[in-house]
Amino acid sequence: MGICVKHRFLVYVSILFLLISCDKDKKNSIHIEGKIFDPNTSEYVEDAEVIIAASKLSSGGIFSSGYEDIASTSTDANGTFIFDFSEDKFAGYQIRVSKPDYFGLIKDIPTSDIQAGITFSPTYNIYPIGYINLKIRNVMPYDTNDLVSYSYTSGYLSGYDCCDNTLIQGHGLFFADTVFCKTHGNQNVAVTYNVTKNGTTHIYTQTKYCSAFDTTYFIIDY
Repeated sequence: MGICVKHRFLVYVSILFLLISCDKDKKNSIHIEGKIFDPNTSEYVEDAEVIIAASKLSSGGIFSSGYEDIASTSTDANGTFIFDFSEDKFAGYQIRVSKPDYFGLIKDIPTSDIQAGITFSPTYNIYPIGYINLKIRNVMPYDTNDLVSYSYTSGYLSGYDCCDNTLIQGHGLFFADTVFCKTHGNQNVAVTYNVTKNGTTHIYTQTKYCSAFDTTYFIIDY
């Protein structure tokens, strides 16, 4: 009987130790379950690569200014990505998202947003790439004082390879220009241009739908 009681006691102690260990692991565990979304198609993005990195404490006790990768994964059919790792002494986190034919995303996250024992559930937007080929030509010249000025005036304009709202001007009888750039796909893009000939100025706007993963052509003859 004494041996049985001792055996049971050891079993109970072992179980208690496992429960305490599991609870401790749970409290120190970081769980991230987020989603990647394309607002222009209103769909979650499958097969996007997601990397989480952290600014770690160096051997000298100083936080590194750079980020070291902790883990990487890919989104499922619902655009979901999941990370599980142990809490450590980090100064901050960084999530990087990439997928072919999409603009990448880099997001810095403070440690206050990601805490052990609490699920972090962010949603990040990424946008498909669309291409614009803008050709503008003076096909009915009047004289050397002919002037055209043009710029993109709507759509997502953030300096992607010249796709911004910078005003471009052209002078003379035979002005011609071609501008090729990238911007967000699946959106309407407008070009506004002012034409001055024989002392008279006219203002025009041309709008087109810029499809994702394809080239949209603007041809402006003035």
